[in-house]
Amino acid sequence: MVNLVQDTIVNDLTSLGLTKNEAKAYHALVKIGRATAREIAEESGIPRSKVYETLDMLDKRGIIKKVKGTDPTEFDPAPVDAALDHLEEKVKSSASSARKVLQGLQGLRDTRPKEFAWAVEGMDQVVVGMRTAIEEAQEFVSIASASPVLLGRLRGAFSSARSRNVKIEVYTTTPGAMEIKDLNHYLDVKIAMPSKEILLESFREVFQTPPNLEPDEMEPTRMLIMNIDGRESIGVFLPSDDTSQPWALHIRSRLVVMIQWQVVKTVLSGVEAMIQSAFQG
Repeated sequence: MVNLVQDTIVNDLTSLGLTKNEAKAYHALVKIGRATAREIAEESGIPRSKVYETLDMLDKRGIIKKVKGTDPTEFDPAPVDAALDHLEEKVKSSASSARKVLQGLQGLRDTRPKEFAWAVEGMDQVVVGMRTAIEEAQEFVSIASASPVLLGRLRGAFSSARSRNVKIEVYTTTPGAMEIKDLNHYLDVKIAMPSKEILLESFREVFQTPPNLEPDEMEPTRMLIMNIDGRESIGVFLPSDDTSQPWALHIRSRLVVMIQWQVVKTVLSGVEAMIQSAFQG
C-alpha cells in the first residue's frame, strides 16, 4: 500500500513537470522533513550517484532549499501548497505559450477531420475527443447518459463553451444526476424518462446485438452519447471491468446524428426500465 501511494504521488508530481527522481526526492522530504542527501536517498530510493544532481534541480525550481551552515548540507522542502501552486503556475504558463505557437501552426492548415466516422480507444483519447468537440461547438451540446461519470473531466471545455453562449444540456436519470451536481453552473441538467414502449418498438432493430458483441457490451448504464450542433455525435462506451479500455465512436453526418438522437432516448428508456425493475424486485 505504501509503494502504491508513493507511485501515485510520484506520477502526479511528474505531471506537474518534475522528473521521476525529483518527484521521489520532494515526496521524501515532505515525509521526513529537513534531511541530508544521504537520508533523502535512503528514503526515496534514488541512487546516491543521482541524489545531489536531483536536489540541485529541485533547489533551482524553488521547491526545496539548502540550509546554510549545515555540514553535511541539509535540505528543507517548501510548504506543499506553495510548492504545488508554483509548479502548477509554471505548467499553465508553459501551456499558454505553447498554445499560442501551436494554434498559429494549426491555423495554417485545414484542421477538420476528413473522416465520415472514426473510433478512438483509451480514456485519454476519449476525453480529448469529447473536449475537442465541445470546444468547437457554436450553438449547443446535448449529452445523454445514465451515469455521466466522464463529465467531471470536461470542466474547462464546458466553461469555454458557456462563455461563448453555447447551450449545454445533460439528459440523465436520477442516479446519474447526483454525479454531476458540482457542474450545475456549466450545465442544464434534465431528468429524462421518455416512454420506453413506443421508442423501443420504433428502434428495436437498432438494439439487436451484433453477433460479434457480448450482450452486456450494449448495457445502457455504461453508454454516453453527445450531440454537437446537430452536425456531429460521439458515442462513448465504458468497459464493465479493468480488462478493457473505454472507446468512442465519432460520426459527422446530420442524418446519422438525427437518428442517433432518437437512439439516445431509447437508451434512457432502457435505463428507466432497469431502475424500475430493480426497485420492484
